[in-house]
Amino acid sequence: MLSDEYPEYGVHGPQAFGGTGSSVHLHVDDVDALSAQAVAAGATLLMEPADQFYGERSAKLLDPFGHEWLLGSPIEDVSPEEMQRRFDEMCGGGQ
Repeated sequence: MLSDEYPEYGVHGPQAFGGTGSSVHLHVDDVDALSAQAVAAGATLLMEPADQFYGERSAKLLDPFGHEWLLGSPIEDVSPEEMQRRFDEMCGGGQ
């Protein structure tokens, strides 16, 4: 559950501790649309929506309360072998 801060009950948001110690990874139907909606509602876009090597389109946002959100939508099924190949290629050819 995410909520507003209630310091009188010992409930503090991530900003009270200097940042978030976790991230919510939420699968959604349309990363681009939900990212735009979140920004319009006061979130900060940390990573623009983009296609990822592991077969997901994703974006990262920080909500006004300091919680980090990774939004993702599957765009293709990628085998573990293909995912590793793409990762190695992306990181300079890994051995």
